Amino acid sequence: MRLLRFRQWPILPKIMTISIVSVALMAGIVVFYFTPLVEHKMMEGKRQEVRNVVDVAFGTFLEYDALAKNGQITDQEARERVKQRIGALRYGENEYFWINDLRSVMIMHPMQPELDGKDLTDTRDPNGTYLFQEFARVAETGGAGFVDYMWPKPGESEPVPKISYVRLYEPWGWILGSGIYVDDVKKNLMRLRFYLLAGTFLFTVMTLAFANLVGSGITRPLKKVISGLQDIASGKGDATLTGRIAITSIDEIGLLSSGFNSVMESISNLNTFKKVIEEEGTAEEVCIRLGEAFKKDLGLPDCTIYMMTGGANEMIVVYPHGLTDDEIRCNREILANCDLCKSKRTGHVICSLAYPSICRQFRAAAGKEHYCLPLIFGGGTVGIVQFVFDPAGDSGNLKQNEPKVFKAEQYVREALPVIGTKLLMNALRESALGDQMTGLHNRRYLQEYAENLVAGAVRRGKKIGLIMCDLDYFKQVNDTHGHAVGDTVLKETASLIKKSVRETDIVIRFGGEEFLVLLMDINENDSMMIADKIRVNVQNNKIKLPEGSLTKTISLGISEFPSDGDTLWKCIKFADVALYQAKELGRNRSIRFVKDMWKEDQV
Repeated sequence: MRLLRFRQWPILPKIMTISIVSVALMAGIVVFYFTPLVEHKMMEGKRQEVRNVVDVAFGTFLEYDALAKNGQITDQEARERVKQRIGALRYGENEYFWINDLRSVMIMHPMQPELDGKDLTDTRDPNGTYLFQEFARVAETGGAGFVDYMWPKPGESEPVPKISYVRLYEPWGWILGSGIYVDDVKKNLMRLRFYLLAGTFLFTVMTLAFANLVGSGITRPLKKVISGLQDIASGKGDATLTGRIAITSIDEIGLLSSGFNSVMESISNLNTFKKVIEEEGTAEEVCIRLGEAFKKDLGLPDCTIYMMTGGANEMIVVYPHGLTDDEIRCNREILANCDLCKSKRTGHVICSLAYPSICRQFRAAAGKEHYCLPLIFGGGTVGIVQFVFDPAGDSGNLKQNEPKVFKAEQYVREALPVIGTKLLMNALRESALGDQMTGLHNRRYLQEYAENLVAGAVRRGKKIGLIMCDLDYFKQVNDTHGHAVGDTVLKETASLIKKSVRETDIVIRFGGEEFLVLLMDINENDSMMIADKIRVNVQNNKIKLPEGSLTKTISLGISEFPSDGDTLWKCIKFADVALYQAKELGRNRSIRFVKDMWKEDQV
């Protein structure tokens, strides 16, 4: 019996043959192309991750070197603080930072402190690589680069392959490095390979089963149609129009195509949504996009999105903006104490239709029901999405809205990694722009946001008041009572200044015992009144010490932008000049800058 040509085969063998060839081709692509490509990308991503964290940590050198150059700390203090900050940083189970110099002397190794100060010029790994000579060579050649070598994991003695990125801080001759252990990456690669192969196998089985199901679904009604045509041809029935239209296989294929197109459209919308939110600047902006997608794309207009704040146990409404007390569906106490929110506390979906009055914080006005979905990232709840339904209204009940809620959960799954990344980046950014002792902004914050502050004030036609504050005889506090008491004085002074101004004003620890206050959107000469308020509050404050109490005074110099100068930095300098004048006239006073104080030859 000769083999029939393909076009003469029955429909089911055709479908199965095409499916088998397609699946085999897909499996070959996954195994021989996609898997190696993903593994390569994953390794490159790990290398880039190491480079990124080293570049971020490298900013610590710049920060403290700048403080030393400005005379706020000594060069030795700057180096000690850098070692402390870098030594405390961690970003993984086995990942850490170390510092050595160009002479192969270990400056700081957090996992092996016994190496600190040792000359490691002759240190080699099992492959014969002179590690620290190689670090110095790579750093001197290009300023930074990767080095492959062998080094023990923390707590182990056997060297294993490691890839590190080193970067030279040339002013000090110090090299900052960090790396990843290759076997840790290989474990992840093996796991990924297993998942890809398992997914390919599962995809193959499901595809062939589906092909058989579809083929059977097509051929079964066709056989009935053929049987009916044969009956008509033999005169057993009437060839009516209704009988001929009763063929439903084409309609089913059309529905299948329509469903497939709907799925592809959903995937396309999700991909577009993810690309858009990845370009947003903050997690709050991502949540706003999420709320807009719920309203416009999914038809879920009654939605509220809450986000937890950083340090305090609070949460805020980020979408929609500007809700009144009556419009917030939950008791406002949850904003001050987010643990009152049941969805946040448990990390579970909380639905009042599944169990009436399940959350007592929800204000069930007019028979409304709620569906609260936690946004979980990194093992913790970072936000809550709350949908409200009216079972008696046009929105229907939860059962009718299940497809929309399911799609909403898909959007949430796509948004969560982006929200988590934005939160982490914001935390890193805030730590770099804040003063750890006082909790105020630091000078780097001013350098970064000065242009925005000036542009906003100019656009609004308002003035910025600048108050330069300096504690009187602060050195005597450290000399007499010690640096611990000095730190207490700085913290209390920072708190007093913060309480003396508005929430919209900005207080910056400018350096040492010097503070800078930016009074936003003030009227002419308002700065002098605020400066005197700060001075009196500091003068009247009693700082409690173990052996009694201490009072301090403060001197203040005031200028206003743009009344006194055409740039913010020039006005800051003028405030500093006025502060110097206050010191010269006996301290504990507020002096407003006037043009006679500034000499042309001053720098």
